[in-house]
Amino acid sequence: MATRHRGIAIVLAVVNQKGGVGRTTVVLELAQALARRGARVLAVDADPQANLTEALEPAAAPELTLNDVLAGDPDRGGEVAEGSIIDAVVVADPQWAGVEYVPGEIALASREQDQVPGRELRIRRALAGQLGLWDWVLIDCPGSLGQLTISALVAADYAVVVTEARKASVDGVASITATITTIKRHFNPRLELAGIVVNRHDENRADPRLWLQTLRDDYGPLVLKPAVPDRESVPRAYSERTPLAHYGTATADVVDAFDQIAAALVATARKGRK
Repeated sequence: MATRHRGIAIVLAVVNQKGGVGRTTVVLELAQALARRGARVLAVDADPQANLTEALEPAAAPELTLNDVLAGDPDRGGEVAEGSIIDAVVVADPQWAGVEYVPGEIALASREQDQVPGRELRIRRALAGQLGLWDWVLIDCPGSLGQLTISALVAADYAVVVTEARKASVDGVASITATITTIKRHFNPRLELAGIVVNRHDENRADPRLWLQTLRDDYGPLVLKPAVPDRESVPRAYSERTPLAHYGTATADVVDAFDQIAAALVATARKGRK
């Protein structure tokens, strides 16, 4: 179980318009980068594909998942109890030191069809009163703009958009940033866009360089530096459920990129809380 820390956790929703850009890898490696800085991190798997859970999960199946938390109390019309996220928190494997997580599962897909009043507030209610246990809460959102992503954004202090430097992914950035603006206007006035992570970037190819420059022209300093380089060892580490830092020189530049991005996010959070 987590130990209590001073202050209240920063809640960061990690989002993208479509799957296939390595969003879960970004969540995992940001969690590790923040933990290397001494932070206590909770990763919440809000994606029915549950890829984050698969990477972090120990041999035993979890007793409860985020779906159980968000299903709420049937005797109270499905209302989510404040602070109930704590019932589903699991300590990650020791190689992910400093990281705890809330598992996801395929049944989370049913939450996208929830019609009960206040469904946008479910993750916020589940976290209420528990944020003193961690320094950062990272929410791995589905690769779509459904109810789970909306609920995560309503609960968050900041959003990070994950994309790749290619046309299809870059086109989706405008859509997700518009959604963030809408959530801020109607549900969560404290929500801010902390930045855009460009993942799996191949600097040796002209087309990705062009699209990266397009992103920087359009979004300026919101495009976090550096772009995360594309390396063959990253999917291997993911399939082996191993942090990239364990691969030494094969992934050193990727780990360094995430360390720099984590430092930028910490600076943004500190500035926002002054």
